[in-house]
Amino acid sequence: MNIEGDRCIDAGSDYCPCYLAEMNSCITCSRLKGKEYCDCNWRGVCIYQEFHFLNQSKKNVRESKEARIVSREFLGKNIIIFTLEVPHGLARQLKQPGSYIFIRNKNLESFFDMPISIMDVEDFKNQIKIAVEIHGVKTQAIKGVDDSLIIRGPYWNGLFGLENLKKTKKQKCLVIARGIAQAPAILTIRQLLHNENTVDVIIDRASTNINIISEYTNVNVLEDNINLYNKEGKEKLSYFLSTGGYSLIFIGGSDYLQKNLFDTYNSYNLKVVLTNNNELCCGEGICGACIVYDADGIPIRSCKTQIDYKE
Repeated sequence: MNIEGDRCIDAGSDYCPCYLAEMNSCITCSRLKGKEYCDCNWRGVCIYQEFHFLNQSKKNVRESKEARIVSREFLGKNIIIFTLEVPHGLARQLKQPGSYIFIRNKNLESFFDMPISIMDVEDFKNQIKIAVEIHGVKTQAIKGVDDSLIIRGPYWNGLFGLENLKKTKKQKCLVIARGIAQAPAILTIRQLLHNENTVDVIIDRASTNINIISEYTNVNVLEDNINLYNKEGKEKLSYFLSTGGYSLIFIGGSDYLQKNLFDTYNSYNLKVVLTNNNELCCGEGICGACIVYDADGIPIRSCKTQIDYKE
């Protein structure tokens, strides 16, 4: 698969223009990445004009803030569901599928920031839910925290294929989620149901051995504990695809899982939505940790760029 991408998830938002505009490296605006002419496909308010209106400066950046922990729920040994109290405006901004925030222990420095997908939002309560799997230094640092966390957001590029997701209406859709990737699948399912789609779900519990999708959504679960890495699991998936009449498939899981299932679903001419599993460090396209390359070797900042996969 080749990748393409020139659509910035932040374009037209409260955070555009950003640092990249100041650095002459804007993802969307051709003038703000060094060209002498405009050939962008952006249909919103002109980013170049906005940049000059702001005296060639960026808009305000996302700021870190302290969020009270309303509750913690331990699932098994390594999964914690945090319910956090956040400002009302932030809660509403995080309802979009693919939303995520950076979190850290308030007693530690900013290099302990880590991106975590939004699992669910109750904006009328000003609350969000996140699921954290404890297995590394950064996650170990929040395991015992029970009063508050430092958060930074909103960020929105946790999924690729958002256009496919939002435009699919009154169709049959298949959601596949493995392990902790069930968390971002929940907002995805809510979006599909909002658009009057029928949703079937396949869950590979992996080492987490949990099913959180059934707890937070009311959908038809075809398989609750399938192994999508073995021959039997892929044969079951192939059967569901051949008989289900699906228009869209969502795959929540590692890049390895996504590539492993590609040959199974690729022949069915489906719209595809995938979790963004690239290294997200700053979230602003500055550090370069998230960069991937297209077929021509052009770097793509995947923390901010919506990516299309082409054969």
